[in-house]
Amino acid sequence: MGTTVRLVSKALLGAAVGALAFGASAQAQELKNINFMSSNDGSCSVYPQFAMQAFGYLEKEGYKLTLLDSDTSVPYIAFLSNGDADVVMFDAAETLAARAAGQDMKIVYEAYQRAPEGIVVLDDSPIQSLADLKGKTIGLAEQPDEITTQIALDSVGMTLTDVKTFVVGNQGPVMAMALRDKTIDAFAGGSSDRAAIEAQGVKFRNITPDAISMNPGNSLGVWGPTLEEKRPMINAFLHAWAQAQQAGIIDTKAVVAACKVAIPEQFENMALGSKMIDYGVYTLQLRRTVKYGELQADIWKTIQPGFLKAGIITAEIDPSTFLDTSFQDTAFDFTTQDVLDGIKKWKDANPDKVIN
Repeated sequence: MGTTVRLVSKALLGAAVGALAFGASAQAQELKNINFMSSNDGSCSVYPQFAMQAFGYLEKEGYKLTLLDSDTSVPYIAFLSNGDADVVMFDAAETLAARAAGQDMKIVYEAYQRAPEGIVVLDDSPIQSLADLKGKTIGLAEQPDEITTQIALDSVGMTLTDVKTFVVGNQGPVMAMALRDKTIDAFAGGSSDRAAIEAQGVKFRNITPDAISMNPGNSLGVWGPTLEEKRPMINAFLHAWAQAQQAGIIDTKAVVAACKVAIPEQFENMALGSKMIDYGVYTLQLRRTVKYGELQADIWKTIQPGFLKAGIITAEIDPSTFLDTSFQDTAFDFTTQDVLDGIKKWKDANPDKVIN
């Protein structure tokens, strides 16, 4: 999943998110709860999880959000199947692995229509492409990043036997030092990992081909057996999430400001913090379909050969068995004015936080 080390404690995060809300506390007490497991609950790289609360889109639906701790070694599917989580963010590998294991989960929304994982090298490295990695050492943020590496290398006719890999970890200073002192020639990890490296002043280049990155990098999944029971909740969550995505397009600075309240540590360097939000808004989470979150069965079919070779699945899986399109119209059912109204209400309530 490419999760990174927690940036704030649970207590601080809860307080920060609470500060985002603009409704009366009495009203907040009446809101129904949604337990959400994000790819990274402590990072504004997943900006809709904070914007949907800050701008009141979820509160308007009658719900509040509890962000579950994403820094866990337990497979995310377990939190969904045992009912601890109502909505979970899965990457493509987790989705296919869960379905291959017979887990009755459903993907209802493509949150990222581009994969956040990638392989980078120092800006001044002689390595210009994946083919140049033969015989080189690739550091991994986490062991699952080996899957991304294997699929990427396969695109140029190489395998993991052509390179050396080891887990560097996902702490910014450690990752940056490994690149700086040439312990590794390249680094494989997610967007939050790269942001942490960049925060250390390290300049790098992404050498991952677009063809590898163009897949549902993170999608929102629910548990099939309780889907109908939780349909109103899921509809509310997706409707709010889609508006939060659009808020990033309409007023990126407002999203930066709201996220800065939630996770101030990520904005100690405002330029880097803003760049992280820009990358999320205009690259990772940019809508590439007619509707937000629209499920692309053809893409899900196209990416499977790579996961077959990587051993994630043993046979191709029919996308219709895990894609549920019944929420798409509801998620997209809002106007630009709806999005603007939420942003304006937050700005009016937080004039000292507004970024001009």
